[in-house]
Amino acid sequence: MELRHLKYFVAVAEEGSFSRAAVRLYLSQPALSRQIKHLEAELSVTLFLRRSDGLQLTEAGNFFLEQAREIVSRSDLAVQTTRERYTEAEKPVAIGYIPTILCSFLGSALHRFGLAHPRIAIDLREMSPGEQVKALREGAIDIAFMGNPPDELEEEFIVKCIKSVPIAALLSDAHRLAGHSSIDLRELSGEPFIGMSAETFPGRNDRIVDTCRQAGFTPDLSLLADSHASMIALVGARRGVAVMPIEAEALPHPNVRFVALHHPLYYARSTAVWRKELPARSLKRFLGILLGGIG
Repeated sequence: MELRHLKYFVAVAEEGSFSRAAVRLYLSQPALSRQIKHLEAELSVTLFLRRSDGLQLTEAGNFFLEQAREIVSRSDLAVQTTRERYTEAEKPVAIGYIPTILCSFLGSALHRFGLAHPRIAIDLREMSPGEQVKALREGAIDIAFMGNPPDELEEEFIVKCIKSVPIAALLSDAHRLAGHSSIDLRELSGEPFIGMSAETFPGRNDRIVDTCRQAGFTPDLSLLADSHASMIALVGARRGVAVMPIEAEALPHPNVRFVALHHPLYYARSTAVWRKELPARSLKRFLGILLGGIG
């Protein structure tokens, strides 16, 4: 039995069809069918029931699929890790980020990294936190800068707080409180609040609600934005008020005022998130610059 036989079996099991698996594997269907029959003969078990409506895994097939997937995954990881650790050329560092963090500490970290390691390329991608989580899981990016991620991500990834940022209120420039130097958030308790899409910014509405509850009320999240820019635009259009980390003030915000809060004094985390596996050399060097810069 060779590793390719396991890959063939996994493909057939996942597609539920020899013809679709053959297309996926760039093999002819008869050749693929023969390989699976040989595998069944070697194992002395039946892996698939051939039915008129398609293939069905047997109990033995379901068990073997779990084992085969783990072996294939470990093999792919071994190849990837060996290449990353021992090849002479260092791969680029793929970074996912939200724009508020680029305006904050990330720009400085990238500058320091470029001075220390000028030959290592950076692949910088603006992505929502939801997109960043998916990209981390798929290995499409090496590290994510997503602001204040949901607590449950700490079970799956390494989550490191790089900076704590005060929360401010966002008001249209025509709002009755827009000219104040600071406000008590409770003064906005009767107004519609703009939240964030749970798909693009998972967990963000919980933070918004927590901030308002610190001021003694539960906000009416009547509108949802899918980005920082759309949240700012909705506030500028007088559709509601919002709260956001003060560092977002560096983004374009026409017709909007960022107003400091004297109550509650609430802080958001600006975090870096990466996979728990041993990092590639290029990511390890980037982390050394990033974390060394915060003490």
